[in-house]
Amino acid sequence: MANLLIKDFMIKNIISVSPETTLSEAGKLLANHNFNGMPVIDGAGKLVGIITEYDMISKGLAIHLPTFQTILENIPVFREDRSHFKKEVQEIAALKVKDVMNDDPLTLPEDATFAEAVKVFSEHHRVNPIPIINKSRKVIGIISRFDIFKPLALLSP
Repeated sequence: MANLLIKDFMIKNIISVSPETTLSEAGKLLANHNFNGMPVIDGAGKLVGIITEYDMISKGLAIHLPTFQTILENIPVFREDRSHFKKEVQEIAALKVKDVMNDDPLTLPEDATFAEAVKVFSEHHRVNPIPIINKSRKVIGIISRFDIFKPLALLSP
């Protein structure tokens, strides 16, 4: 596995958001795809950041947005009198990915090895996933901790 490159097992079908995506939409994407995070890409396809569940929880938000949405849908008082929550809902609805994203994410180059990816994940416990970029900073893939286990299938008979 010494010569195994991460581009051989990274996810190439990338789901991403733009800096202008609302946090509500980003939260839905994370929840619907069971992601821990996803790259933030500009109009030219270049990486400008990463948005993670951790970012959404820790950077000024007191509650995970998908959880907040579920609560709002199920609170009878909210349905009966939305005016009590109007200000809070407007503030949250106005937030964009750019407001909480990490604009200096850890990345790996497309020619990184399996060993390098394992080392990065072991040294950076909160990082997940990691965008894979080319020399132009275009995202060509993404790798998560889960993806690190994919090469183990090569050992099976």
